[in-house]
Amino acid sequence: MKTKLTRRIVASFLVITVVLLFSIFSINAEDAHKKQGGHQHEHGEHAAANDKVRCTVDGMMMKPAAMIKVEQDGKAYYFCSEMQAKMFKENPDKFLQTISVGNLTFDLNVLTTDAYKMMMSHMGMGGMVKADEIKGKTHYISVYPTQDHAEIALGDVKVAIQVTNTEGETRMALLKYSKMTHTYAGFIVMPKGEEHEVRIRVTSPAVKISL
Repeated sequence: MKTKLTRRIVASFLVITVVLLFSIFSINAEDAHKKQGGHQHEHGEHAAANDKVRCTVDGMMMKPAAMIKVEQDGKAYYFCSEMQAKMFKENPDKFLQTISVGNLTFDLNVLTTDAYKMMMSHMGMGGMVKADEIKGKTHYISVYPTQDHAEIALGDVKVAIQVTNTEGETRMALLKYSKMTHTYAGFIVMPKGEEHEVRIRVTSPAVKISL
Protein backbone atom coordinates (compact mmCIF):
# COMPACT_ATOMS: atom_id res chain seq x y z
CA MET A 1 0.00 0.00 0.00
CA LYS A 2 2.79 2.41 0.90
CA THR A 3 4.50 1.72 -2.45
CA LYS A 4 1.31 2.45 -4.40
CA LEU A 5 0.67 5.62 -2.38
CA THR A 6 4.23 6.79 -2.96
CA ARG A 7 3.87 6.19 -6.70
CA ARG A 8 0.61 8.17 -6.76
CA ILE A 9 2.21 11.09 -4.92
CA VAL A 10 5.21 11.10 -7.28
CA ALA A 11 2.93 10.89 -10.33
CA SER A 12 0.75 13.74 -9.04
CA PHE A 13 3.83 15.84 -8.37
CA LEU A 14 5.10 15.22 -11.91
CA VAL A 15 1.74 16.17 -13.43
CA ILE A 16 1.60 19.40 -11.39
CA THR A 17 5.18 20.23 -12.40
CA VAL A 18 4.42 19.68 -16.10
CA VAL A 19 1.27 21.83 -15.89
CA LEU A 20 3.16 24.65 -14.16
CA LEU A 21 5.98 24.55 -16.71
CA PHE A 22 3.51 24.56 -19.59
CA SER A 23 1.64 27.53 -18.09
CA ILE A 24 4.87 29.49 -17.61
CA PHE A 25 5.95 28.73 -21.20
CA SER A 26 2.55 29.80 -22.56
CA ILE A 27 2.62 33.08 -20.64
CA ASN A 28 6.16 33.86 -21.83
CA ALA A 29 5.25 33.00 -25.43
CA GLU A 30 2.17 35.23 -25.27
CA ASP A 31 4.20 38.13 -23.86
CA ALA A 32 6.80 37.68 -26.57
CA HIS A 33 4.11 37.65 -29.25
CA LYS A 34 2.56 40.83 -27.83
CA LYS A 35 5.94 42.54 -27.80
CA GLN A 36 6.64 41.42 -31.34
CA GLY A 37 3.19 42.58 -32.46
CA GLY A 38 3.82 45.91 -30.77
CA HIS A 39 7.12 46.29 -32.62
CA GLN A 40 5.44 45.42 -35.91
CA HIS A 41 2.71 47.97 -35.25
CA GLU A 42 5.29 50.64 -34.44
CA HIS A 43 7.22 49.74 -37.59
CA GLY A 44 4.05 50.02 -39.67
CA GLU A 45 3.33 53.46 -38.27
CA HIS A 46 6.93 54.48 -38.95
CA ALA A 47 6.69 53.25 -42.54
CA ALA A 48 3.40 55.06 -43.09
CA ALA A 49 4.91 58.27 -41.77
CA ASN A 50 7.74 57.97 -44.29
CA ASP A 51 5.47 57.39 -47.32
CA LYS A 52 5.90 59.98 -50.06
CA VAL A 53 3.46 61.30 -52.62
CA ARG A 54 4.05 62.66 -56.10
CA CYS A 55 3.56 66.29 -57.11
CA THR A 56 0.92 66.36 -59.84
CA VAL A 57 2.72 69.13 -61.76
CA ASP A 58 6.49 68.63 -61.49
CA GLY A 59 6.69 64.99 -60.36
CA MET A 60 8.76 65.58 -57.22
CA MET A 61 8.33 62.99 -54.44
CA MET A 62 7.84 64.45 -50.95
CA LYS A 63 6.11 63.70 -47.65
CA PRO A 64 2.40 64.66 -47.73
CA ALA A 65 2.82 66.98 -44.72
CA ALA A 66 5.24 69.14 -46.72
CA MET A 67 2.90 69.52 -49.71
CA ILE A 68 -0.31 71.29 -50.67
CA LYS A 69 -3.30 68.94 -50.90
CA VAL A 70 -6.18 69.55 -53.31
CA GLU A 71 -9.35 67.46 -53.57
CA GLN A 72 -10.69 66.93 -57.10
CA ASP A 73 -13.61 64.61 -57.93
CA GLY A 74 -13.10 62.65 -54.72
CA LYS A 75 -9.36 62.18 -55.26
CA ALA A 76 -6.42 63.84 -53.52
CA TYR A 77 -3.70 65.58 -55.50
CA TYR A 78 -0.49 67.00 -54.05
CA PHE A 79 1.67 69.96 -55.06
CA CYS A 80 5.04 71.40 -54.07
CA SER A 81 3.72 74.97 -53.90
CA GLU A 82 0.60 77.10 -53.71
CA MET A 83 1.33 78.31 -57.23
CA GLN A 84 1.17 74.79 -58.63
CA ALA A 85 -2.05 74.09 -56.74
CA LYS A 86 -3.54 77.27 -58.23
CA MET A 87 -2.44 76.25 -61.74
CA PHE A 88 -4.14 72.89 -61.23
CA LYS A 89 -7.38 74.39 -59.91
CA GLU A 90 -7.60 76.81 -62.85
CA ASN A 91 -7.27 74.06 -65.47
CA PRO A 92 -7.03 70.52 -64.06
CA ASP A 93 -7.43 68.94 -67.50
CA LYS A 94 -3.87 70.03 -68.33
CA PHE A 95 -2.58 67.72 -65.60
CA LEU A 96 -5.04 64.82 -65.69
CA GLN A 97 -4.54 63.62 -69.25
CA THR A 98 -3.36 60.04 -69.73
CA ILE A 99 -2.40 57.94 -72.74
CA SER A 100 -2.72 54.18 -72.27
CA VAL A 101 -1.45 51.25 -74.28
CA GLY A 102 -2.39 47.95 -72.66
CA ASN A 103 -1.30 48.09 -69.01
CA LEU A 104 1.24 50.84 -69.75
CA THR A 105 0.03 54.38 -68.96
CA PHE A 106 1.62 57.77 -69.56
CA ASP A 107 0.50 60.67 -67.36
CA LEU A 108 0.79 63.83 -69.42
CA ASN A 109 1.35 67.41 -68.19
CA VAL A 110 1.44 70.47 -70.47
CA LEU A 111 2.63 73.97 -69.47
CA THR A 112 3.44 77.04 -71.49
CA THR A 113 7.14 77.86 -71.40
CA ASP A 114 6.40 81.08 -69.49
CA ALA A 115 4.38 79.17 -66.87
CA TYR A 116 7.21 76.64 -66.55
CA LYS A 117 9.83 79.38 -65.99
CA MET A 118 7.59 81.11 -63.45
CA MET A 119 6.99 77.83 -61.61
CA MET A 120 10.70 76.99 -61.45
CA SER A 121 11.56 80.50 -60.26
CA HIS A 122 8.85 80.34 -57.59
CA MET A 123 10.37 77.10 -56.25
CA GLY A 124 13.86 78.62 -56.17
CA MET A 125 15.00 76.46 -59.08
CA GLY A 126 15.19 79.16 -61.75
CA GLY A 127 18.90 78.49 -62.18
CA MET A 128 18.06 75.04 -63.59
CA VAL A 129 16.22 76.55 -66.56
CA LYS A 130 18.54 76.51 -69.58
CA ALA A 131 17.98 79.49 -71.87
CA ASP A 132 19.24 77.71 -75.00
CA GLU A 133 16.96 74.75 -74.31
CA ILE A 134 13.76 76.80 -74.13
CA LYS A 135 14.58 79.46 -76.72
CA GLY A 136 11.80 79.71 -79.31
CA LYS A 137 9.76 76.93 -77.64
CA THR A 138 6.16 77.55 -76.67
CA HIS A 139 5.38 74.66 -74.32
CA TYR A 140 6.92 72.33 -71.75
CA ILE A 141 5.64 68.74 -71.71
CA SER A 142 6.38 66.06 -69.13
CA VAL A 143 5.41 62.40 -69.28
CA TYR A 144 5.35 60.01 -66.31
CA PRO A 145 5.11 56.30 -67.25
CA THR A 146 3.43 53.71 -65.03
CA GLN A 147 2.49 50.07 -65.43
CA ASP A 148 -0.56 48.73 -63.60
CA HIS A 149 -0.54 52.00 -61.58
CA ALA A 150 3.02 51.38 -60.37
CA GLU A 151 6.17 53.28 -61.32
CA ILE A 152 8.12 51.69 -64.15
CA ALA A 153 11.56 52.25 -65.66
CA LEU A 154 11.46 51.99 -69.45
CA GLY A 155 15.20 51.46 -69.69
CA ASP A 156 17.20 52.31 -72.78
CA VAL A 157 14.40 53.65 -74.96
CA LYS A 158 13.71 56.97 -76.66
CA VAL A 159 10.49 58.79 -75.84
CA ALA A 160 9.17 61.59 -78.05
CA ILE A 161 6.05 63.73 -78.08
CA GLN A 162 4.02 64.28 -81.27
CA VAL A 163 1.49 67.11 -81.45
CA THR A 164 -0.91 67.63 -84.38
CA ASN A 165 -3.43 70.45 -84.79
CA THR A 166 -6.76 70.32 -86.60
CA GLU A 167 -5.08 71.51 -89.83
CA GLY A 168 -2.83 68.45 -89.86
CA GLU A 169 0.32 70.38 -88.93
CA THR A 170 2.56 68.16 -86.79
CA ARG A 171 5.47 68.93 -84.50
CA MET A 172 7.68 66.46 -82.65
CA ALA A 173 10.20 66.76 -79.83
CA LEU A 174 12.47 64.24 -78.12
CA LEU A 175 11.95 64.03 -74.35
CA LYS A 176 14.81 63.58 -71.88
CA TYR A 177 14.60 61.31 -68.84
CA SER A 178 14.94 63.00 -65.44
CA LYS A 179 16.37 60.81 -62.68
CA MET A 180 15.13 63.32 -60.09
CA THR A 181 11.44 63.12 -61.04
CA HIS A 182 11.44 59.87 -63.06
CA THR A 183 9.72 61.68 -65.92
CA TYR A 184 10.45 62.23 -69.59
CA ALA A 185 10.28 65.95 -70.31
CA GLY A 186 11.11 68.50 -73.00
CA PHE A 187 10.14 71.67 -74.85
CA ILE A 188 8.27 71.96 -78.12
CA VAL A 189 6.95 74.57 -80.55
CA MET A 190 3.26 73.81 -80.42
CA PRO A 191 1.44 74.18 -83.76
CA LYS A 192 -1.18 76.93 -83.67
CA GLY A 193 -4.76 76.04 -82.89
CA GLU A 194 -7.28 75.58 -80.11
CA GLU A 195 -7.26 71.78 -80.16
CA HIS A 196 -4.43 69.30 -80.64
CA GLU A 197 -3.90 65.55 -80.78
CA VAL A 198 -0.99 64.42 -78.63
CA ARG A 199 0.77 61.09 -79.04
CA ILE A 200 3.66 59.42 -77.23
CA ARG A 201 6.21 57.77 -79.49
CA VAL A 202 8.45 55.17 -77.86
CA THR A 203 11.43 53.80 -79.82
CA SER A 204 13.27 50.74 -78.57
CA PRO A 205 17.01 50.11 -79.04
CA ALA A 206 17.90 48.47 -82.33
CA VAL A 207 19.18 44.94 -82.84
CA LYS A 208 21.35 43.83 -85.76
CA ILE A 209 20.10 40.95 -87.86
CA SER A 210 21.82 39.49 -90.89
CA LEU A 211 19.27 38.54 -93.56
